[in-house]
Amino acid sequence: MKIKKQTLTSASHSDFTIDALKQIIPSAFTEVREANGELKHKVNFDVLRELLGDAIADSDEESFGFQWVGKQTAKRVATEPTRQTLRSVVEDSLDWDNTENLYIEGDNLEVLKLLQRAYLGKVKMIYIDPPYNTGKDFVYEDDFAMSREEMDEAMGNLDEDGNRLRQNPDSSPRYHSDWCSMIYSRLLVARTLLSNDGVIFISIDDNEVHHLRKICDEVFGAGNFVGQITRKQSSGSKNDTGKNKVITSADYILIYGKGSFEFNPFLVKNAKKFSRKDEEGNYSLRILEKQGGGGDTLPERPSMGYSIYYNEKVNDVKLLFDYNLNNSPVYESQNEELLNKGYVCYRPQPRGSGDMALGRWRWGDGTFIEKFNANVVHFENGRVYAKEREAEYIEKYPESVLLDYINTQGTNDLKQIFADKVFDYPKPVNLIKFLLSLGTSPDSLILDFFSGSATTAHAVMQLNAQDGGKRKYIMVQLPEATPEGSEARNAGYDTICEIGKERIRRAGKQIKEDPKNKDKKIDTGFRVLRVDSSNMEEVYFEPVGLKQENLFTQVDSVKYDRTELDLLFGCMVDWGVELSYPLRKEEVAGKNLHIVNEGALVACFDKEINIKAISHIAKMKPLRVIFRESCFATDADKLNIYEQFKQLCGWNQDEVYKRIHVI
Repeated sequence: MKIKKQTLTSASHSDFTIDALKQIIPSAFTEVREANGELKHKVNFDVLRELLGDAIADSDEESFGFQWVGKQTAKRVATEPTRQTLRSVVEDSLDWDNTENLYIEGDNLEVLKLLQRAYLGKVKMIYIDPPYNTGKDFVYEDDFAMSREEMDEAMGNLDEDGNRLRQNPDSSPRYHSDWCSMIYSRLLVARTLLSNDGVIFISIDDNEVHHLRKICDEVFGAGNFVGQITRKQSSGSKNDTGKNKVITSADYILIYGKGSFEFNPFLVKNAKKFSRKDEEGNYSLRILEKQGGGGDTLPERPSMGYSIYYNEKVNDVKLLFDYNLNNSPVYESQNEELLNKGYVCYRPQPRGSGDMALGRWRWGDGTFIEKFNANVVHFENGRVYAKEREAEYIEKYPESVLLDYINTQGTNDLKQIFADKVFDYPKPVNLIKFLLSLGTSPDSLILDFFSGSATTAHAVMQLNAQDGGKRKYIMVQLPEATPEGSEARNAGYDTICEIGKERIRRAGKQIKEDPKNKDKKIDTGFRVLRVDSSNMEEVYFEPVGLKQENLFTQVDSVKYDRTELDLLFGCMVDWGVELSYPLRKEEVAGKNLHIVNEGALVACFDKEINIKAISHIAKMKPLRVIFRESCFATDADKLNIYEQFKQLCGWNQDEVYKRIHVI
């Protein structure tokens, strides 16, 4: 038996679908021995059809669905595995050794595929703010994007000679189709990363919201539609939408859950500070007197014009209706008998002149006694207050309209960090914090694969600082060039990624320097990884293409510019090891060992591995071990590794085959 060779390609989308199907209907699978001798589970369609019965749609049956030119190609692109990898960029990172946050530069479709093995079902919340479709070309150059001529042909706009058959606003269907294909493929892959109680929030405008809703119904299931929130974008608006059009002052947030998702309770009135606490919990105080000059008066609400006599020692109240409205509106003298017994008199402050002179309470006498007995009434500094409990302001479901998170807040957030306007239309930090409070717990993992200026990372750090959470994030951004002559370019930021990384650095520094956060342990660091071609030469994947004259130059198929850290992260991606795990390097018997999370993975990429190093690795009882091909002088040395790990770790033949790989 040979040592297993690391595949170094992402899993295909069908692999995860088959695994899920196997859990539901295992009887529809059978074992087949492939050409390499390995047994593989495959679907028996005859059995599957029997189990599904009448639930299978026939090809000639009419069905409901959302179609566009390029949809099938987009689905194919989403399911294809990738040979690309992630390389470490330590010099751009902050607190590399300790942080659990990731910032990944590259096409997000490739990144999502590369994350699948390690983060399948582990992401609690996804927030994305994809590019709104304004009719311009995309920076996402996907394989399914069609030229105008290809689109015309697919839509039947051309005759056999290539001449246009009819006039058509061609740009509109093409742009809609390209945008739908772009977002469709990414959502198909992203869904696999969501946990069973996860949620995705998607910001979108009215150009594509109707299409996106149909796409999400298909990807996440219409039954998992949670809601659509309308967000007011601006406090004012300009009439620049053209003739006979509605002025646009709002965009939308689509919300889809997965499985058992439920909103977290949240405070309706975020501005209210519940800074006091007693045995029943947090509360704030509200003055019990009716404030202001408007509204109903005491003559209209006589049950609210009593005097309150309170004895603190015995915690008792007496209510007396001792005001006089006949001649001049006044209260009578205080009750001497009650005063002598230790009661203190409380009366509402005057509210004006004439009939308004006598103030009144917010509650009638019956309600007051009920609230007093319920420990709601509070006496302090000669005034009477009502305790407003934090729990009374907790809601489970958000409203469908948000008015408090306009775009100027997002602009101001960036102004507090950058002197120049380096990014257009960033979302407000408080908006993302609100969504995080709805959709995450203190230890959740959050993904944003259109991260832009990294507002989501900023919001995660702020929320962790506020509630002591340990939320982690993965930001993904295409290194799109900033426009020539823009403020961002003039300030030295050549790509959007440079803006995002610098924002996280500066925002994290501000958060840590805030006196309120003194002595708090807040993870404001991030590991930078970058999408690149495989670490291996093409011959690694297609050895049949190796010519005899190149045999000696291709003994090591690793590309010349790749470091050991690059190889390590390539193996972590391929084997499904979380990329934020702690890493350390240890030298044993002259060999460098890379240890991931104290044994989740141990790698050695040196030449000629020795028994001392192997024994040291075995003592760690690692879950996975990876060696470079050059570690072994002969094939016999490779097989000897099996025997040594069998003896030292107590592994059987199947375990060593699964746990030990080479590249």
